[in-house]
Amino acid sequence: MTAVKVFPLRIGRTKVPYGQFYGGLDTFSLTEFVQDKDHFIWVPIHAFLIEHPSAGPFLVDTGIGPGQADEHARYYGGSIMEYLMDDDEYDLPAGERIEVQLERHGYRPADIRGVVVTHFHEDHIGSLNLFPGAEVYLGRDEYEARDSKALGLVPLAYPRSIEAVENWRPVDFTGPAIGGFDRSADILGDGSLVLLPTPGHSPGSTSALVRTDSSDLLLTGDAMYTIRHLAVDHVRQMQTDNAETFVDSIRRIQWLHRALPNLVILTSHDHTEYGEHLRGALAGGELSEADLSWAKAWERETFDPVFGINPAKLPRFVPAADGDPVGLAR
Repeated sequence: MTAVKVFPLRIGRTKVPYGQFYGGLDTFSLTEFVQDKDHFIWVPIHAFLIEHPSAGPFLVDTGIGPGQADEHARYYGGSIMEYLMDDDEYDLPAGERIEVQLERHGYRPADIRGVVVTHFHEDHIGSLNLFPGAEVYLGRDEYEARDSKALGLVPLAYPRSIEAVENWRPVDFTGPAIGGFDRSADILGDGSLVLLPTPGHSPGSTSALVRTDSSDLLLTGDAMYTIRHLAVDHVRQMQTDNAETFVDSIRRIQWLHRALPNLVILTSHDHTEYGEHLRGALAGGELSEADLSWAKAWERETFDPVFGINPAKLPRFVPAADGDPVGLAR
């Protein structure tokens, strides 16, 4: 197996309605998303740096940029997004900008050879324009839907966020089956970075399976918001595209989890103990045997063999003591 390393990069955070994350079983709607101003939570935004010894550095997603965080209304001026989203939707400290984090690993944006875009939502492509020369991989269905608008209002891909990209590489999933997936795409040709179709959150949402010497890492983007969403019959996020397809994608991830004993799932916004622990454990690019054992023990305590969730692990909203609309998700 090729020696590959994966480094989580925290690119600020985003303020979201609690129902967006955990109200899917109650059919939390776009109208509720816009109107619910009393039940917010802050969740992290993550991209992932992949170091490959011969293919060079890759990214999975790019997070947000300072224009979105610091000049939100101006950045989205003239579009419906200016009115649907709050000005403080994003928070991006200077030290968490993606170019600053890359520099800590010895890279400049120009060094990045490729970017995998899990999907076109703004908190995943806000810094994409920093990498105009990189090859940008994404599911073909996502690429072809880039000009579509949800409910005729919200663009799948906000033009300003993608206008600098020169090298689109739409992916056709013609590779072999793996786990619950009947097709795949090995974009580097050595099995170390395999893309899997996980539509539902967006038309062509894609997850990235990264195979390292110590573990298999599935980077899901927003196909799952947190590890708890693996229990799709008990914990479900707001549906933004196709509910049936979304659930089917989670079922396929469940089968992948069964097929790969060393699989660890990393989502972009996991605010739980699981996500925080594993991102810290990957500071050196690989999981230790102890951290992999910790992850598997946590999963056994949380899920039964068919991915029902331990009732004690169900999420709940905890209001702020001072009445602030931003609370916590436990």
